[in-house]
Amino acid sequence: MKAFPDEVDITVRAGNGGPGCVSFLRARFQPSGRPDGGNGGAGGDVILEVSSSLRTLSLFKRRRVLQAENGRRGMGKDRHGKNGAPVIVPVPSGTRVFDADTGRLLKDLMVPGERLALAKGGRGGKGNAHFTSSRMRSPRFCQPGEPGRERRIHLELQILADVGLMGAPNAGKSTLLKALTASKARVGAFPFTTLSPQLGVMGPENDHEPLILAEIPGLITGAHLGKGLGHQFLRHLQRTRLLIQIIDLSEVDPDAPLAPLHMLEEEMRNFDPSLLDKPRLVALNKIDALAPDFPQVQMVRAYEHTGWRVFAVSAQTGAGLSPLREVIWKFFVRDQD
Repeated sequence: MKAFPDEVDITVRAGNGGPGCVSFLRARFQPSGRPDGGNGGAGGDVILEVSSSLRTLSLFKRRRVLQAENGRRGMGKDRHGKNGAPVIVPVPSGTRVFDADTGRLLKDLMVPGERLALAKGGRGGKGNAHFTSSRMRSPRFCQPGEPGRERRIHLELQILADVGLMGAPNAGKSTLLKALTASKARVGAFPFTTLSPQLGVMGPENDHEPLILAEIPGLITGAHLGKGLGHQFLRHLQRTRLLIQIIDLSEVDPDAPLAPLHMLEEEMRNFDPSLLDKPRLVALNKIDALAPDFPQVQMVRAYEHTGWRVFAVSAQTGAGLSPLREVIWKFFVRDQD
């Protein structure tokens, strides 16, 4: 399993119901006592529960089979068997649960404490006391317990973040995340430093709740065909309310200034066209690395013509970050008000 487990297939098995009991009451002066066989206990259920303390599906790294306890068999003297204990497994908020065989979405688990029963335990079998009637005074049979349900489940995590950071490899996404938040994301001067989504917290500020920022690994042309890391991590942007597209301005070709932005939009379109409808900001990064004759003003204007708010910044030195941070806060404060 990868370092950031965000999808996994598991098998769930509910407990089997316990069998009923065939028994007759034997007491002094009652040589032919009545039937007193008790019912078997029900099998335990397999249940998922949303936990606010979890961030990944790492719990399933070594736990691919979830097995609930079987119900106990019934006993004489009308004693019912004990029900099997359920298995209650915590998952992070944002976990989507699918039936692995049909692909059907069973539930989108969001709220801490929310539960979903994946597999119901089998019912316990009836003991012979249950079948006693005026026509059948001494039944000598009972029911076996019902088997618990078994099914294959696919879990898929979508991070719950307010702001999503995306861009090509080595565009400075991790550096910008660290500059805006308290994140300790790894930074390196080579592509694909980030191999899994990284989170950071910005704020709180002016009595408003802190914001969660999520950075996804870099996208390259053809990511939807599986090139690079593919765009398997783009799903983590589907719940974000604001996207920041980060462009390495030092690598922009003045003859085709919008090519990096078009590449990102094409990969978003191929994964989920609705991502293009989200509010976006454009951060033209690495202005500290520009050559003296680089036409920075013209490049900024070219991006402004796309209609998005554009910020020329240096995540490394902090230049231009204050206006970007202010606009991010204003976006969420406006929505809250």
